[in-house]
Amino acid sequence: MTYIVGTGYFVPPDVISNAELIKRVDTTEDWIVSHTGMRERRRAPAGWNTSDLGAAATRHALERTGWDPKSLELLVCATSTPDRLIPATASLIGKKLAIDPIAFDVNAACSGFVYGLAVADSMMNSFGYKRVALTTAEMYTRVTNYDDRATCIFFGDSAATVLLSPERPTRGLEVCDIIMANVNEGAECVTTPVGGYFWQDGRAVKEYALKNFERSAREMLTRNNLTVQGLKAFCGHQANLRVLETVGAALGLAPQQHWHNVATCGNQGAAGVITAFTTALDAHKAELVDGDLFLCTVFGSGFTTGSALLRWVDQAR
Repeated sequence: MTYIVGTGYFVPPDVISNAELIKRVDTTEDWIVSHTGMRERRRAPAGWNTSDLGAAATRHALERTGWDPKSLELLVCATSTPDRLIPATASLIGKKLAIDPIAFDVNAACSGFVYGLAVADSMMNSFGYKRVALTTAEMYTRVTNYDDRATCIFFGDSAATVLLSPERPTRGLEVCDIIMANVNEGAECVTTPVGGYFWQDGRAVKEYALKNFERSAREMLTRNNLTVQGLKAFCGHQANLRVLETVGAALGLAPQQHWHNVATCGNQGAAGVITAFTTALDAHKAELVDGDLFLCTVFGSGFTTGSALLRWVDQAR
């Protein structure tokens, strides 16, 4: 088995408000909120890069878990906004932490957390790694055109890290199941060209997202003989609040089951689902009981989609 034995995150304190964007493009507060539910996004500190965000989140996870950074054997970074084409952002994170684990990137766009988790889990089973970090780090403010009304209202920066081990923790999460799927005919619908800005065909993306987001979640529930009511919480890709509300209603989620941070952090690419999940996990930790189930479902450019089913472990109670 693979377990999440520690978590960490970095959500930048600098805020991009709707008021700031309204000064640049022809839109209004009411339009942004009614169509996306977003009021704020986060921006990385001046001079920072994606690897700085990833290093901060990984350092946070290591410190909270009590792991010596040098004990890490594998570091996987899921990102679609790398520092450079080469080397891997994971290598730069390792350099900033002064460690030398096996390090490489995974790019499944906004589905990076689930795809990265599948890769890390597989390598742990194949090579016997016992201390692994999966980092999701995104700096979308660097590839956002703030004169493009159709895209600039969405994106923000953040990072989160989960520490993985085959050893059952006193308190943590068991990785129960992972599924992934692609619809590659949509590969041109969401893109960031080399040296260019993010672009998407909004209508095509929304149609795909609503259909396949729900399909992935239902597939995971069905193959594990679960109902939505059996979940402690659901956390999805933080595309925008209106998409999440639509999917939540279709699945029959109760409000308290639906964890999200998109209203104040924006669309954070691959980092969104796991920053939303780990920060909410901290906020709700006192009420969690052994066996609580969590479903994380993602979708992204490619088109990619996937789900991870996680179970809370609490041997202390």
